[in-house]
Amino acid sequence: MSFGTMVTTLLGGLWNSLTVSVVAAALAVIGGLLLAIPVSFRTPVLSQIIRCYVNVIRCTPLIVQIALIFVGLPDVGIKLTPFGAGVAALALWGGGYLIEVFRSGFQAVDRDQIVAARALGMSASSAFMHVVLPLGIRVSWPAMTTVLLTLFRSSSFLIIVGYAELTFVANKIVSDTFEVFEVFGMAALLYLIISVLTGLAARWFEHRTGWASARPAG
Repeated sequence: MSFGTMVTTLLGGLWNSLTVSVVAAALAVIGGLLLAIPVSFRTPVLSQIIRCYVNVIRCTPLIVQIALIFVGLPDVGIKLTPFGAGVAALALWGGGYLIEVFRSGFQAVDRDQIVAARALGMSASSAFMHVVLPLGIRVSWPAMTTVLLTLFRSSSFLIIVGYAELTFVANKIVSDTFEVFEVFGMAALLYLIISVLTGLAARWFEHRTGWASARPAG
């Protein structure tokens, strides 16, 4: 296999990795944000259920979660494609971590700002939506970026369900060519490039919007 063909094939795998990661990341952010709200308000029963979900996600290996979704769910009549199982597993994993990220961000908001909002006549829900939510997201931005970058790199675990992401494609090329160092070295470089560019874009956005200066000191 020529070098050009190898790179083109790996780029196809990278595209699949990005596709499953972007879809899962969007679902994880939405789910994590929505579920962090009842936890922050300590809603009876619901907050405890969510905390149990978070503990399960954080205390079990992601690769086991992927296998359980892809291999285990068909036993109860739910059969997902490798892509669907990948999205579901990564979204559930990312959402579990982001719940805690957003909860911590909400709790980091200066209480004086909430008191001031209530003094202006805002209800508790209105103060949360207009004060705590936007400020909490700003505080959570760096940690959220880290979780999403980890989610992208963790898409490599989808090799176990046969999804043609970057690691799966690299492994297939190696089995055909036996060029282990060259192929996996190029795959590692592609993971590195995407992760660095995403991190730089996140920092640029943070400074462009002034979110870095808006975070509370300490």
